[in-house]
Amino acid sequence: MAQSALLIDVGNTRLKWAVLRDGVLGPQHAQRYADWSDNEFSAYVMGHADRPGRVLVANVGGERVAGLISGAVFKAWDIKPVILQSSARAGGIENAYPEPAKLGVDRWAAMIGAHAMGLGPACVVSVGTAMTVDGVAESGKHLGGLIVPGPDLMIASLMQNTSDIAVRAEAGQTREALFSDNTRGAIHQGAVHALAALVDRAMHTLEQSCGKRPALVVTGGAAHRIERLVADPLTQVPDLVLRGLAVLADEV
Repeated sequence: MAQSALLIDVGNTRLKWAVLRDGVLGPQHAQRYADWSDNEFSAYVMGHADRPGRVLVANVGGERVAGLISGAVFKAWDIKPVILQSSARAGGIENAYPEPAKLGVDRWAAMIGAHAMGLGPACVVSVGTAMTVDGVAESGKHLGGLIVPGPDLMIASLMQNTSDIAVRAEAGQTREALFSDNTRGAIHQGAVHALAALVDRAMHTLEQSCGKRPALVVTGGAAHRIERLVADPLTQVPDLVLRGLAVLADEV
């Protein structure tokens, strides 16, 4: 393996990156990338970085950003990035999907990153545009997962697809309490409490499957929205996907 690698995690709205050097993962950087050109990618991600030995990419942001990254990296460094896909087995994890590549690579890398922390069975939660929940047995066997809209997508669906909620929600305060005395609070509080309750249900189900309470590992840009609402203590790991990519860098 090359001594250094640029690791890139492309989500639905944000791009995160860090440098892996001699087995040590550097700090995570993050930016929204929706309107980026290749010049902006180069300035943000590559502008202050030395040429790495390799570039590894986990991308759920679509073909446009994949092409942008590949073109910019090859132009600047003459490196063809490795665009990762989920596989049947890697990083100590056994994929539950019958067609392994159809599992989102961000979920795959997050599970690998969580498993590498040595916490035993784990409930791996990523809260962003969508919220994903995956169960991992202590052995590394993937127990399956689920995907629901994230808090902002839940809120937007109500605002855009109901006749008068948006008007009623123009003003009002939101709190952490479950119940609200105004429409704006009812929507926002309902969304985050629904997501937290789903995590609690997943933890209960995984405990029954694993024979003991799993560790709750949470990542994603909206993780703070549910952090204080779930019943179990959690470990918040903002760079969880990049940690998984660091493990995979030894295998690809």
